[in-house]
Amino acid sequence: MKKLGKAVLFCLILAVLLAFLNRILMPDTTFQADTEKIGDEVDYMVVGTSNVFYCVNPTVIWNEAGYTGYDLSLEQAPLIITYYQLKAELKKVKPETVFLDCAAFEYNYGIASMNQLALDKMPLSMDKLRLIKALGEDDKDHHIAEENKYSKINYLLPLHKFHDRWKEIFGGTLKSRYHEKYENTFAGYVATKDHFVYQNPHKWLPTMEEFGASFETNITDLNREYFEKIQALCAEHDVELILIKTPSKGWLLETHKNMKQFAEEEGLEFLDMNEETVIEALAIDEQVDFCDSSSHFNIYGTEKISRYLAEWMQTHQDYADKRVQGTGTNAYWNFLYADYLAFKNAED
Repeated sequence: MKKLGKAVLFCLILAVLLAFLNRILMPDTTFQADTEKIGDEVDYMVVGTSNVFYCVNPTVIWNEAGYTGYDLSLEQAPLIITYYQLKAELKKVKPETVFLDCAAFEYNYGIASMNQLALDKMPLSMDKLRLIKALGEDDKDHHIAEENKYSKINYLLPLHKFHDRWKEIFGGTLKSRYHEKYENTFAGYVATKDHFVYQNPHKWLPTMEEFGASFETNITDLNREYFEKIQALCAEHDVELILIKTPSKGWLLETHKNMKQFAEEEGLEFLDMNEETVIEALAIDEQVDFCDSSSHFNIYGTEKISRYLAEWMQTHQDYADKRVQGTGTNAYWNFLYADYLAFKNAED
């Protein structure tokens, strides 16, 4: 009996030690919204890829219209990861609407190194194990790779992937490569003042030929499967699902047409902010509003996009303006917006 007790104690100590080392050595890439302070009922949630967390500032939407919501997004997140991420989130929070950014349709299984960052944030559960089992890899053209070369043990035990980072402790650099990039975040929005002068000559909604690339623009069977799972999940929780595409100079005309037809077939609203009328209304300045070459926006471009979204919500959704209330959750939103303004107005 003593031997059994010692064995159990050893396993517990080992588990705690592994959890501690995982916590220390994993890159710190968390920038998700604080749902405990936001509350378990919100007007909207925006899910998808980095196009979301660089385009949608919920504090601006709050200030403009009094609506509450947040971004639930990850870099280059494919629909399979968005599904499991949303499934876990809807157990905690009840939004009226989920806006799904269609950039997620550009991937199948996604990129393993980016998926690693997504799975690191997920607590161990049966759904996480199902996701690890289901995950494959994309090739360079975003088609499903014939061979899955990434070791899935990394997903289950991040320490296996990041064990060499202990060396960085002695140099005082044990931070994520994204540490500064994700330092200023607001309800899932990643704020940056960086400027990038966008010099790509192609227009908004270029064709594949004009863009000079070669990758999948059709909706694949895998994406259709996980979209249907997302759709069913929203229906189960009585949440409206709306398709959206935030502005991106990498969003192709072929993909736009396919998504528009798909939305019509599914009977869903589709707001493509890359259409000419929207781009004109946004008045995006390619000399000022971008922060990098990936068509991501800085705070100045994001404010334009977020104000447009707030106005669109006012005319298309039936959310209540909560700015008239000054206590509880609404006081937190006022604080969060003030915090954002302090970041915006601070001298660099």
